[in-house]
Amino acid sequence: MIARPQAMADLRVPDRSVYEPAGRLVGVLCAAEEPSCHAQLISATLRLAREAASRGETVLLLDGTDGALMEEAGILYSRTLEHFLAGACALRDALFVTANEHFSATVLHPDNLSEGLGTMAALSMSYDWVFAVGPAGLSPAQACLAAGADTCLLGYDTRVDGFMRAYWTIDTVRRRNRMWDPVTLALGPTRDATETSQMLREVVRDHLGAPAPHGGHALDSRLPGDVLGLMRDMTDRTRVA
Repeated sequence: MIARPQAMADLRVPDRSVYEPAGRLVGVLCAAEEPSCHAQLISATLRLAREAASRGETVLLLDGTDGALMEEAGILYSRTLEHFLAGACALRDALFVTANEHFSATVLHPDNLSEGLGTMAALSMSYDWVFAVGPAGLSPAQACLAAGADTCLLGYDTRVDGFMRAYWTIDTVRRRNRMWDPVTLALGPTRDATETSQMLREVVRDHLGAPAPHGGHALDSRLPGDVLGLMRDMTDRTRVA
């Protein structure tokens, strides 16, 4: 898929009196060291984005994985958010629209996630979904993003005690936002997915309070529809409250 810079695409800005984007900023975190787990999470995020776009919702993917997400999506790009932040181009020149006009993507180097937090928040107001995907692990910038996002996806490895990395991530982010409830996703082998999800749920409940909702395994066929629905319900309840 070859994407065009949005500035070159024949698109019109929606009339906000008719169309009001939902403005959901979704942080995507990977609490797993195994590269194949991060690849599964990237693939799952793409499935979610494509599912939402196929329903007519506007989606922006923010690739903070040094281009891995764009490569997986088959999107060629020439400008990044670094160019915009440095004043080298207009914002629209750093956003690339795909063959589906509802689905756009952009790139921000992982080392510059801190500088891009304000830009992400502003961009989220113009889309129904903005998925901000970073590298594996939890940097200070990713912790800030997670704490301030409308909702998050948190992937963890089902092997051995890999789910404890998700526990530590939840503990860390809840120190910034005690109400933080990511949607957890199992990564890696599927055979232990159910058992490890229960173990994670129990250890979080015993030590941190309310357990995080579980979205299933990243390879589940029903993942896109189920997880999008779950995140819609969570963000809608939060905004009403």
